[in-house]
Formats: sequence, structure tokens, C-alpha cells
Amino acid sequence: MLTSHLCSMVIAHYNPKGLCAGNCIPLTPPPNTAYMSATSINIQPVKGGSEIHNFREKELSYVRSELSHLNESWTIDSISSRLDDIKQRYQNATGQRMQKKATPIREGVIVIESGTSMDQLRDFATRCEAEFGIKAFQIHMHKDEGHMNSKEWKPNLHAHIVFDWTQKNGKSIKLNRQDMTKMQTMLSESLGMQRGKSSDREHLNAIQFKAEQEVAKIQKLQKEAKSIEVTKSVKSTVFKASERIRDFVGASVNDKEKDALRAENKALTAKLEKASSDNRLLNENLKREGRENQSNKTELNRAREINKSLREYVTAIKKELKGFGLSFEREDQKQAIKNLFPNVHKAMDFDSQKQNQEQNRGRGMSR
Repeated sequence: MLTSHLCSMVIAHYNPKGLCAGNCIPLTPPPNTAYMSATSINIQPVKGGSEIHNFREKELSYVRSELSHLNESWTIDSISSRLDDIKQRYQNATGQRMQKKATPIREGVIVIESGTSMDQLRDFATRCEAEFGIKAFQIHMHKDEGHMNSKEWKPNLHAHIVFDWTQKNGKSIKLNRQDMTKMQTMLSESLGMQRGKSSDREHLNAIQFKAEQEVAKIQKLQKEAKSIEVTKSVKSTVFKASERIRDFVGASVNDKEKDALRAENKALTAKLEKASSDNRLLNENLKREGRENQSNKTELNRAREINKSLREYVTAIKKELKGFGLSFEREDQKQAIKNLFPNVHKAMDFDSQKQNQEQNRGRGMSR
């Protein structure tokens, strides 16, 4: 674990006086050194949203998009892919799954200056791998972040280096305080910058800067909330005073107008409720009539089917009777059929009536 020598990046550990909570490495420039920009690196376990931030996949309030073209990125692997590889190496070596609290991938936030190049950062990454075994697989330079300070843009120039902090067997690499001190020296040499104090307010890392922004937002919201409470208190006092005056002098002309408007509004509300009720009843009637109409259509279709069956039946009977030499033109034979086969005769009469109705409908005589 590196908690004994890494600077905490949580706002709760930030001292308003510009000092860390006791976990920073004091970096003091040599005496009589000419002034140059100072650099430092702060390392912590990589966060879930690291790539979203580093690749600018989400709009950020503290980023000036017109400066984003100055950013640079170098990457040979994604965080998820590298993490899967580390877990597999660890399981192959130990026969066990890696613990959830393990931090095999870590991210260093580096203070840079406007002239810092990607080659300088890659030189630092190469020296770290040779010296400590930690392997960088992503580097991102951000020159579009900052904040407004007295109507002046204050840039927050920094870089992110994402390290594979493991050995070949997937186990984490252990670095002591001396190793971290040496890393700071290597960084200043690669970037050609002075070794700065990581607690210097001029060179806050990105996470500390964002935390400060959140604190500022909270303070602003608290101030606005207090202002709202004062306004509510004043309104409450004025309302109570007006009620006392009202009780003393009685209802004013304005109050009477308000009462009349309330009465009118109540009447309109009642009319609206009645209209809504009438509309509801009308809809119910329409639905009921629709159901009845559907039922009538069903009955009509059933009657048509019966009529069709009867006509077919009559046609068959006629054909069969003709086979016996009976003619439907003679009244005596019709009467005989009526006496012998009353149901057949009824069907014949029904068919005859339907034919007459069809003929009359064709002449425009049907209802």
C-alpha cells in the first residue's frame, strides 16, 4: 500500500492554508536556483470514469472547448482490457481470483507547463518502467481546463499517466518513500521543470481542483438558500401584518373584488365538472350503441347464413321432387306437398318471399 507516502487527493484532506494532511513528500528546490515552473506527481488508484474524463467524452463545466485541440493523448491499451489481462495473469500465477480491493491500475496526475511535450512525458514513463517496473499504457495532456479568477482565465495545465502497477504474476509492485522521492526527481528531469511542492495552490492536481470547485458550488448554494429563507421570513411577516390590518379595518374594495372572482371561479368550476360528467355519459352511450350495433351486425350475418342454408335446402328439395315428376306450377301438387311436407312448404314460401323482397329492393320499393 502506498497510503503512507502518497498525497491524498480527497478534498477532506486538503488544508485551506495550502498544506497536505501529512502524506505529501516535501519537495524543496535547491537554494539559489533560477525560477522555473514547478512540477509534481500525485498517484492514486484509477477511477471508473478516468477514460471518460481523459478522452473528453463528457462535457465539463471547467473545460474550454476552444482550447481542447491543444490536448494530446498516447494510448496502447484500454483500462478494461488491461485490467482483464492483469486478473488473468494473477489467477494463472496464484490459482485465485484477484481481490476486489486490489489496485493494480493507478493514475498519476502531473503538473505541466504550456511547453511540455508528449515526448517528455513518454521519456518519464520509460524511465519509470526501467527503474520501478510500472508500465504506462495511457498518457493524456490537458491544456483546456481551468477557472475564472477575477475575470481572468486561470489554466490548470496537467497530464494523466495511467500505469499497470503489477509484476508479471499480476501482483502489485511495492514502492517505498524513497522510490517515490526518486520518481519526483526523475519527473522534474524529464520535463525540465523544478521539483515543486505538491501542495502548492498554483499547481493543484485535477482532482483537488474539481473538489475546490464543488466546495465553491456548495457555498454558493448555501448562500442562495439563506437568501430564500430571509425572503420567506419577510413575506410571512408582511402577510401576518396585512391580516391584522384587515381584521381592524374590514374588507377592502380589492378584497370584495377578489371574493367576487372566487365566486365566479367556483361557478365555472362547477360548470366544467358538469360538462365533464355529461361528456363521460355521452361516451358511455356511444360505447353502448357501438356494442348494440355490433350485436345487430352479428344477428344479421347469422340470418343471412340461415337464409343461404334454406335456399340451398329448397333448391335440393325442388330438384328431388322433380325427379318424382312433381311440378311446382300446378296448385294441386303444391297443396299436396304442403300437406305431406309442411316444413318444406314453409321453406319454399320463405324463399319465395325473400326473392320478392330482393326484386322489390331492386325496384326501389323496399324500406
